[in-house]
Amino acid sequence: MTNPPHTLISNGPEKGINLHGWTITTCKTAIFNCGELERASQELAVPNPEMLFGNNHLTMAHESGLKITFKAMDALQRVDASPNAAEGIKVACAVHWAKNNAEAAEKIKDVIKPYDWTYTTDYTGTVESAAQSFQTTRDTINIEQLKRPDPILFYDELVLYEDELADNGTAMLSLRVRVMPTCFLILLRFFLRVDDVLFRVNDTRLYHEFGTDHLVREYTSRDEEYSRIRGKLPKAAPWDLRKQGAEDLSSLTDPNWVSATMTAVGPSAPTTVLDSVAELKPSLPSPGKYLLIRESVKVTA
Repeated sequence: MTNPPHTLISNGPEKGINLHGWTITTCKTAIFNCGELERASQELAVPNPEMLFGNNHLTMAHESGLKITFKAMDALQRVDASPNAAEGIKVACAVHWAKNNAEAAEKIKDVIKPYDWTYTTDYTGTVESAAQSFQTTRDTINIEQLKRPDPILFYDELVLYEDELADNGTAMLSLRVRVMPTCFLILLRFFLRVDDVLFRVNDTRLYHEFGTDHLVREYTSRDEEYSRIRGKLPKAAPWDLRKQGAEDLSSLTDPNWVSATMTAVGPSAPTTVLDSVAELKPSLPSPGKYLLIRESVKVTA
């Protein structure tokens, strides 16, 4: 395959690519310093997460005028700051932790705060061009196109924020971008693990196939009970006596493995996009939940 004409961008912490009327750039820098954290705490309705990479961002712009950015502060603005935000998951934590911890009540008091302390966000990017807007669509992401072993013209990944939930799990918002000669894919992923309670993965994918006149944005949200995902951990081979009786939990910290496993054990996608719930509620579902919202926007010059 012949690579299309393109220009790579490299300007200090900023890297990117320009092709087919698109400019996609990433900026990856250090964690917020004390002064930046102080300013962030004044802007946000919830406390800062432990690791805030507020200067990291991804920007995608098209010659038609469409411009979308992905920024940590905008994502944190979507975290529920209401006093009742964590009630659903609080009940689940109380049930699970009380089984194995005599000091569960004190643990709940220390960990669970009067806001969504899991930092769950349904952020799908910031559209900075007023002229264009996303509309519900039946256009889909071409999975077969993404499976092709095409050369990668540009790739990057970065973290926007992360918190270890008082050593009881992890919440992380990250970005990945992959540009090939025929298309590009951007993945914004919120990954949540609350130990012994639940996993949550909120994914926003933006996909464009060069030569088409639209950009597809697909948002999915999945919740699964911790025990169901843990039950799918790889088992030691029968002949490996050294590992018999020992459980390797490292896969539970891998967002990619957890996401793939959720697809295998959880509920299937809604029959249509319109069957999905319109709003994500931060509560523990049973036996799981799958939310799907698919939209597109025109990008003709």
